[in-house]
Amino acid sequence: GTRENSQSIIIPKGCTLAFRIIQIHIRDGAWDLGHIPKKVKVIRSLQADSGKKILEKVEKEFQNHCQIFSKLSSDLLLIILNTIKAVMRDNNLLQELSQKMEEVAEQNDGYELKTQSPDLQALFSSLQHSPRDRLLQLAEGITYVLDALHELMEDQLLLLLESLERKIVSQQLKLVEILLTHGLDKGQESFLVDARLLSFPHKEEQKLTIALVEMSGVQLQEDGSALPRDQPFEDVAALFVALYALNLLSASK
Repeated sequence: GTRENSQSIIIPKGCTLAFRIIQIHIRDGAWDLGHIPKKVKVIRSLQADSGKKILEKVEKEFQNHCQIFSKLSSDLLLIILNTIKAVMRDNNLLQELSQKMEEVAEQNDGYELKTQSPDLQALFSSLQHSPRDRLLQLAEGITYVLDALHELMEDQLLLLLESLERKIVSQQLKLVEILLTHGLDKGQESFLVDARLLSFPHKEEQKLTIALVEMSGVQLQEDGSALPRDQPFEDVAALFVALYALNLLSASK
């Protein structure tokens, strides 16, 4: 706008003043911020569509944010997957990796990735020796995955780790995709999903999956009946993005 406003502030002695520049995009009479909070960034693209278009939209986002993954060696993909699994067990590591990946995009050439954690060293060593343009793409892709994980409960992350070990993530992804097609943002109306999506080789895997989904706000029964609680669309959508990311990375094993 054109309005000017001048104000003075007092900064207490010993404090550090920090700020960040945020772009404002103006197009066709509307404006939008260049930096969007993590949860909004992950969910906004999903709310625009419903049904089968959700999967198409997420796949397109992965092509935009994680296209570099398709160009990586299986060894580097495994390093990324192992690092993601490590940060899912430790919230401090998750925060550290998120911060480091954001710093990569903000720093100039010559930025050195340092860590005291053995779980991050293999990834940082690989990234450190990458050309600048490749490094930025890797940081963007990893950040996209971390943004989805940030929206889940710690217990959900542990259940996802167990799901990876049991190799049932792809089936869970199909189940959550179906849940999203039922208008979870429209109220508490029960519906049915194909009970075969809840059929696993072991009973523990079914219980694990039901618990995982329930933490995102949808109660499931063994017969496929589902009852949403408190319009859980955003929570279920975040789970969907996390499952999609893990399914993509684990396919490289």
